[in-house]
Amino acid sequence: MVGMNVAEPFALPLFLNKRNKALTGWIVALGATIVYLSSNHIHLFTPRPLPMWAIDEAIPFWPQTVWIYLGEYAAIFILFMMSDDDINANKCVYSFASLQVVCGAIFVLWPTTYPRDLYALPPDVDSLTRSVLSSLRQIDTPANCCPSLHVASIYLPALIFLKEQREKFPLVFALATVIALSTLTTKQHYIIDVLLGIVMAVVLYWIFNVAVRYRPLPQRREALAQCGEVGVG
Repeated sequence: MVGMNVAEPFALPLFLNKRNKALTGWIVALGATIVYLSSNHIHLFTPRPLPMWAIDEAIPFWPQTVWIYLGEYAAIFILFMMSDDDINANKCVYSFASLQVVCGAIFVLWPTTYPRDLYALPPDVDSLTRSVLSSLRQIDTPANCCPSLHVASIYLPALIFLKEQREKFPLVFALATVIALSTLTTKQHYIIDVLLGIVMAVVLYWIFNVAVRYRPLPQRREALAQCGEVGVG
């Protein structure tokens, strides 16, 4: 953990607390949705497919795993709200918001696409799954492939548990991994997208948990001063 002196010129404010945590989560979720859908339809260049590796072709198409895929959105919010440490929650918000912006820029500047036309829905798929997956494919174009924002976005809140409630980390990491695998079985992503999504999550986690400095807001600073603390890592 890197400490800081509150007098240093650049430091991100620790604005999030238990009172505004849920509201902050909804605001960030709304912003992430806007950034993603915008970058999903606005590209400077024509989206290009990536090479299909042998493992991409070997992974089966299981339409029913779309329910796991979509379960990410609830899982992200639940994992975020499970955090008991306000400082960790602040770091999660900053890293998650930065992830959306960085990936959004990549999708606009270097758009990639997935050949979904190779994976038509089989006739024996139940009507509800067919409707949900078809709607997903209409709303979410096959662009925005690399890196997988879906994968990075679930691993980031899972990494919160490396610093708190560590006994839960294996479980939440397994959950993130199952969701990551669902991006392959729903034929939303290449394997390289998943791997680079994990890399994105780890890099941004490191940046906002090690490299970036933070400062408490005035009220919190006074409380820290009374406790003899001078900074936050």
